[in-house]
Amino acid sequence: MNPLPSTSDAFACDTEHFVSGVGLAHLYYGAQRLGLPVEDVLRRARLDPGSALQPMARVPTAQLETFVQELLLVSQDELLGMHIGQQMMPAIFNTLTSLAFSATSLREALHFTTKYQALIGGNSGGFHVEERPNGNMLLTASMVTRHPVLRRHLMTNLMLLGTAMVRFITGQPALAPLNMMLEHPAINDEERETFEALTGCPVIFSAGSNQVELDSHTLDLPINVFNDQRQVQAEALAREQLAAVEQQQSFIGQVRWLARDLMLSGLPRRKTVADRLNIGLRTLDRRMAEQELSWQQLLDETREQLACDYLKVTGMTVAEISQRLGFSSSRSFQRRFQQWRGMTPSQYREHG
Repeated sequence: MNPLPSTSDAFACDTEHFVSGVGLAHLYYGAQRLGLPVEDVLRRARLDPGSALQPMARVPTAQLETFVQELLLVSQDELLGMHIGQQMMPAIFNTLTSLAFSATSLREALHFTTKYQALIGGNSGGFHVEERPNGNMLLTASMVTRHPVLRRHLMTNLMLLGTAMVRFITGQPALAPLNMMLEHPAINDEERETFEALTGCPVIFSAGSNQVELDSHTLDLPINVFNDQRQVQAEALAREQLAAVEQQQSFIGQVRWLARDLMLSGLPRRKTVADRLNIGLRTLDRRMAEQELSWQQLLDETREQLACDYLKVTGMTVAEISQRLGFSSSRSFQRRFQQWRGMTPSQYREHG
């Protein structure tokens, strides 16, 4: 088991990324249900329960990671992320729950909730939606947390929370995805068996990515409480809250997160990023130029970050990473990585 990072390292490493108070509250109250001394643990992460658990609070990701680290030390539970993920508390998600219930179908609900998922995950993680030609949907989860132990707990929590949310809004507690893939190797038989029992579908570990696929029949299930007026009201509130979250994040931070998100399914296009930000291409280029950053520089930096993540936290081969990041060949990727880090991908995986 990888040693946990020291508390001082966690606080020093990342000042740009954050989650909302809603995201923290899910972990806090879920751990509380498991009998853990969450208030004391939260204070050890230098977070005040009175302010940090407010829905629109901005919680630095480094402090969230420290909170999870301290929970792991207190609980000594190697499956803590999975156990918290089983604690479904819809009221915590308030606006997103209302928005999901206002949709006509599960497919529409998933598009709604991923559009406004920053209300939970800030700019630190979430799901990317890909519609398949056969009508199925592939949801790919990503997050900025890199330490393998913390990432495993947060990712398993996210995947189980997503499964529970889908069942809750459709009113079908036995609903199962087609399949699920997790980047980390199963730590023991209990994790493998419990995950498959909880999701009701085949779960592939050491997959190189974190994905869940839903079939078209499941996606077309109606949401029984759909109401036109309710949808208008719920989305208006979600839009207002998302605007408040985005104001807390720098423009370049938003662009970087969108580029990273889109690169999970191929090279991102400038127009797609501009559309997501509700601005024109010229405005995007101008505002990036004001920060002395070109689109090509941004893509290169994003590729470097993802390459490091894939090498450190997945078992993907160099060839697979090369293909995922859009390089013409493994040799081309290896040369570029040498320029970035001064070592080969294999050396970085072992010593970086």
